[in-house]
Amino acid sequence: MTIRAWMRQLMTKRLAAKLIAVNVLLITLALTITSIMGYKDFSQSMQRNVGKYQADVVRGLTANIDVYMNELNLLSATPYQSPEIMAYLEQRREGGQVLSYEEKQRVSGFMRKTMANGRVDVAGITLYNYRGPSYREMEDSPGRFITDVDDKDMLLHAAQSGKAFFRGPHTLHSYSGATYEVFSVVRRISSLETGEILGYFVIDVPLASLTQRIASLSQQGSNLLWIVDQTGQDVYYSGSSASARNEREASSYRGEGTVTIGKGADADLLTYYTSPVTDWTVIQAVPLSVLLKDTIVMKNKTIGLGLFCLMLGAVVSVWISLRITRPLRLLSSSMKKVERGEFDAAIPVVSWDEVGHLSRTFNVMVSRLETLTYRLYETEIREKNAEIAALQSQINPHFLYNTLGSISLYAELQHNREVVQMTNHLSALLRYSMNGGNSEVLLRQELEHIQGYLEIQQIRFEDRLTYQLNVEPELLDARIVRLTLQPIVENSIIHGLEKGRGDVHIEVNGRKLGIGICIEITDNGPGIAGEQLEQQMSNMEEGIIPGSPGGHGLVNVHRRLVLRYGAGYGLQLESSLGEGMVVKVNLPSGATENKLPRGE
Repeated sequence: MTIRAWMRQLMTKRLAAKLIAVNVLLITLALTITSIMGYKDFSQSMQRNVGKYQADVVRGLTANIDVYMNELNLLSATPYQSPEIMAYLEQRREGGQVLSYEEKQRVSGFMRKTMANGRVDVAGITLYNYRGPSYREMEDSPGRFITDVDDKDMLLHAAQSGKAFFRGPHTLHSYSGATYEVFSVVRRISSLETGEILGYFVIDVPLASLTQRIASLSQQGSNLLWIVDQTGQDVYYSGSSASARNEREASSYRGEGTVTIGKGADADLLTYYTSPVTDWTVIQAVPLSVLLKDTIVMKNKTIGLGLFCLMLGAVVSVWISLRITRPLRLLSSSMKKVERGEFDAAIPVVSWDEVGHLSRTFNVMVSRLETLTYRLYETEIREKNAEIAALQSQINPHFLYNTLGSISLYAELQHNREVVQMTNHLSALLRYSMNGGNSEVLLRQELEHIQGYLEIQQIRFEDRLTYQLNVEPELLDARIVRLTLQPIVENSIIHGLEKGRGDVHIEVNGRKLGIGICIEITDNGPGIAGEQLEQQMSNMEEGIIPGSPGGHGLVNVHRRLVLRYGAGYGLQLESSLGEGMVVKVNLPSGATENKLPRGE
């Protein structure tokens, strides 16, 4: 909403509301500007200091983890400390050459000794030999010599440098059929003389030992602690926030840095640091709301003080405004009573200023208004009755009863039953239409009338016209304006048979709908397009008789019902081109004549 629109809306409010709004706005504006500027400066300063502290915490956590990883790093270098193992790896063997008993004992003894190192828990170790059989020792099963390499990709990563390669979590399958979640340290073993690759030494460590150590080192209150390996695979993940995962890929957190992720109350301060030992990245995210507690305390105090000042100013503004506008509110209340038709409202004159003079003038005006209102009411009733009579006269047919009687007698003598039926039905229709004694009839009588009308049209159009009447029996004694349904049925026949092609089927269905009655006249005629339908409904609402042929009967019927029962009743049209038409006649259940309240 623009300022101009807000000002226009404010001008429509009461005088007291205007005074209160302006005073509160000025107080709020001053307090808001002062509070925002102070809080913003303090928050930015605190966030810079907290970012530096968080980076130190992450580096410290990484260093503690690296202490443990260095133990594994040193353990992976033990083959270089054993001349027997180096000699075993350097010895070239021809195909099918069997290891001696002493060689097997040296290799298995070295592997068991490494398993029982006493410094770290080991789930399994493997010595891959490029020039002979390899050997694997498992925690829960005896060691054995092997010939196949399980994971060549892991060895290719380790072959890129002479340093230990730390592989992320994976599943280790034991000879006994058990599986373990482990991470591995892989070191390339090269000849000390020629530098040629002799094999690899792999240490598989239970992942649980690492996660327990990390959990004991991590700070309490951290929203997220996340460790990923070189490929972005999770090594450790703890926390309830997924902001870091949603922000970008894990592999993009490389090196060292601090970023803010999320917005508003969900914002986190994320710090990451890549270990020089494992090449794994440690990521820690802490909610800014936790880190900036002092800032939040200051913000809350500022908001509390501002709200107190605002409430105090609002109370004083309301008291002053109500005292000033009290006489005007009394005058406005009296005017609303008169608007509702309560002409006994009188304002006590308590002052001699402009408001007092206006009150005295108002009392004189109210004393004369009641007489004028009743005169206007009587005039409107007379005009409505005249309009109803004029509308009814447009649809009352005028024929001669004697002529119809003669025609019927002559047809009877000629044994022409069709002509007799047609003249008898037509005579009944004319009597029903020209009997103006009662403007309302029973729904039963109206249905009998349109049934006679449809019988005449069936004789005329033979098998091209069919109809069906389905009205709930309890509705037959309801009241309805005379000649309501016949113009609608006639409209369906004119547009479906006289102007259309093919056969027409007309259904008249009546049911109780809420507190009213709904009668639906449905035909399968050509229907009308959406634009024509909107124009017809507009003519019905405004009482406009179309200049072109068609639609007159619907307009007349709708206007009669609206004048009789009031707005909300009358006709509703539903149609589309080629799909027929549905005309809904909405009536009140009591179907009594619309009464205007006194004073309107």
